[in-house]
Amino acid sequence: MYNARMPQTPELEGLKRKLQLERDKLLTAVRAFSTPELLQPYPNGWSVKELLAHVANAEALNVKFARLMIETERPIQIHAMASDYPDYVGEFELHRFNAYMTEKLRAKSLDAVLRELHATRAATLAWLETLTAEDLERRGQHAAWGEQSVRGMIKILMLHDKTHAQELAQRARGGN
Repeated sequence: MYNARMPQTPELEGLKRKLQLERDKLLTAVRAFSTPELLQPYPNGWSVKELLAHVANAEALNVKFARLMIETERPIQIHAMASDYPDYVGEFELHRFNAYMTEKLRAKSLDAVLRELHATRAATLAWLETLTAEDLERRGQHAAWGEQSVRGMIKILMLHDKTHAQELAQRARGGN
């Protein structure tokens, strides 16, 4: 079957631009740190490397769920993706899940984390090329954000980058 690229709607083009803008801001914030600073644990928080691993991983998880929203009628993220994390025990709680994932991601090198950050965003942008306006309306139950559309999931990616870019900019200025 021939699968021509769907013409993008102005909304999808705008979403892609905003995703890239927020990622550019995040990467700009990262450049304020030296390599040793990127690896140094932050008091009561993640190192910059760990934060970037978290961003890449969260994007991969959220896009995987958004894809499932298109393929399945109103999936529930906790149920749909639980088998991916058989050693995560107990009820889902965002901060506890992030800590669980940080432990899994901590061993990755800075270079590997940066490659994954770029590769994940490239895959997300390529996936957006396949979406239709109707796809943006598909819905599911996100574990932390509740009822969401695919459009909402894309906006969550933007907000996630923006939040962590602001956090890193504040860190670079010597703030907590």
